[in-house]
Amino acid sequence: MDNPPPVQERGAPGPIARRVFSLPTIVSLALAAALLFFLATRLDIDLSAIGRQLRSANPLYLVLAVAVHYTTFLFRGLRWRLLLNNARTEGEEPAGVFQCSQLVLLGWFANSVAWLRLGDAYRAYLYHEERRAPFVRTVGTILTERLLDITTVVVLLAVSLPFLVSAGPGGAWTVAATAAALLGVLGLMLMFITATRGRGEDLLQSLLAWLPDRLSGWMLERYRQFRDGALLSLRGVPSAAAWGLLGWLAEVARFFLVAQALDIHLSPALIVFATVANSLLTLVPTPGGVGAVEAGLAALLRQLSALATPMVAALVLVDRSISYLSVIAIGAALFMVRWALRRKSRPAQG
Repeated sequence: MDNPPPVQERGAPGPIARRVFSLPTIVSLALAAALLFFLATRLDIDLSAIGRQLRSANPLYLVLAVAVHYTTFLFRGLRWRLLLNNARTEGEEPAGVFQCSQLVLLGWFANSVAWLRLGDAYRAYLYHEERRAPFVRTVGTILTERLLDITTVVVLLAVSLPFLVSAGPGGAWTVAATAAALLGVLGLMLMFITATRGRGEDLLQSLLAWLPDRLSGWMLERYRQFRDGALLSLRGVPSAAAWGLLGWLAEVARFFLVAQALDIHLSPALIVFATVANSLLTLVPTPGGVGAVEAGLAALLRQLSALATPMVAALVLVDRSISYLSVIAIGAALFMVRWALRRKSRPAQG
């Protein structure tokens, strides 16, 4: 098991949480907002036309888009719960759906406001803190989760790409190549862990032989935990893949409903492709990919469709309001509620 964390006031934000809410994060969000303002004011964008497009949006479709979007956290929570329970040890309390769904949402929230996608580490830390599960083993389950995600992305791209390449292969193939590269890297990592399962400890021990016994022993134990989290969580992959696919389809449905709200008609292949591209663009190392997602997704839509610039801009802005801004608002509210409840429970904990 992991060593106990440093003593701190119960309910106080941990070290990862403090980094999420750090001054660099606030500065980076301000810089991203300044970039978007520059693009909107300096480039040839008709803001009044975008405003008219936004005002014409059908509110019923927008409400449905928000509701459907938040089902993705339920589906992803169900998937992560399955992976965590696969990797848990005998006597360890099983993970709950409600808890896992909340932590997935908080992870997305952290990714939306912090650099370098700290959200995965943040939710692993929260799960470790609440369930006393080994932190590194929990990170191993997230590696499996990411492998399932990228595999699903590649499948969705393989289905949609043949219908799009004739419209503008450049950007489409760039997105596909990025997804394939990520799948290759994650796949190689998992293959290495699997291939060295029996010999990995001996190899690591020989590499760490020059370190003090206490430090090398600590590192070896963390390797075992990460390996077990990644490999044991692979049991029941079809069920986990199915829950993940439902999570992705919820995002596809959100983008479709946003387009319907704005009376924008896109092909099913383009809707799937745009949803996947949106997610991949968030890998750009700004909080939530802000700036890169808006500009990149707008450019791809302009390349792959006959939509006018105001329509593209309105579509991207409304979709990002749901997938990015609403996650910040709801994630911050959830963070504060959980923090307040934990502080309130402190007297009962003694």
